[in-house]
Amino acid sequence: MASEITVCVAGCGGLGRREAQIVAGMEGVRLLGVCDVNQDSAESLAAELGGGVRAFGGHEEMLTATAPDAVLVVTPTFTHRQVTVDALQAGAHVFCEKPMAISLAECDAMLAAAEREHRTLAIGYVRRFMPNYREMKRRVEAGDLGAVRLVQSVRMGGRPPIGVGSWRLEASKVGGLHSAYVHELDQMLWLGGPVSAVRAVANYGTFADTDVEDSIWMALEFVNGAVGALGASQVYPVGWYELGVGGTLGAMSIRRGTTELTLRAHGGEAETVTLESNDPFAEELGAFFDSLRGAGEPPASGVDGRETLAVVEAAFRAARTGETVRLPPEA
Repeated sequence: MASEITVCVAGCGGLGRREAQIVAGMEGVRLLGVCDVNQDSAESLAAELGGGVRAFGGHEEMLTATAPDAVLVVTPTFTHRQVTVDALQAGAHVFCEKPMAISLAECDAMLAAAEREHRTLAIGYVRRFMPNYREMKRRVEAGDLGAVRLVQSVRMGGRPPIGVGSWRLEASKVGGLHSAYVHELDQMLWLGGPVSAVRAVANYGTFADTDVEDSIWMALEFVNGAVGALGASQVYPVGWYELGVGGTLGAMSIRRGTTELTLRAHGGEAETVTLESNDPFAEELGAFFDSLRGAGEPPASGVDGRETLAVVEAAFRAARTGETVRLPPEA
């Protein structure tokens, strides 16, 4: 691929605008166009960015008119499969925001298109680029905790922003609370490896205007023998956030709103490490573009995106049936 990568952005909401602004300011990358079903949003963003960036009302028109090297898919979850497959078939590499899609069948269609077209498909798990999460991963891999025996996370809060079109209120369009907590689930798999079994409970009905779950708790068994738990809710506006990992030598945890990492060995004193802040979205997109230049695989692939959704689907099934749902070792 040429040193300059041409890029288009599909979706001009809050995160789409931010990613387009990052791309517009990057060396070695040229932003050709942005699109949104609300064309006024696309035109407003294109005017703000200048530099010949074009605005479109649909991704098909944008792909035909610009023929970009890469497309960033920052549209509502229920549109990810179509926009991604169309972009791949047009010859573009794709960076798709999380969650990857609504269903595993959609994930499989996206992966098949990437393989068929010999194009890269990356997923936006930005936690992997935040300094304290990255340091936690480094220390786990270095053996600072010994063997990992526990991975846990909670992401509790009030109702998320509904957004334009109210699509986040419909489970068929947003998926569920994992539209947010899939970040934490990705981190749990990043730290603990693949999951072999899932148990879960969930409830519904606090808000009459949505069929998205109120809360969900899942218990996980990992292939390596570790166990874990993840809880998420939209009926807990006082808030609660933590990601933690425990091992045979000690434990580490991260809490919201800081660049800190707290560590404690079994029988030892707690230590807090403060990491230098960064722009994780810029680093994430930079790593994606570097992968297109031959610097290796993207840090979060389409396979990673499918793996988290496999756990989510297993959790919904377990909550619905009361079963323990088994996953294949490679899932």
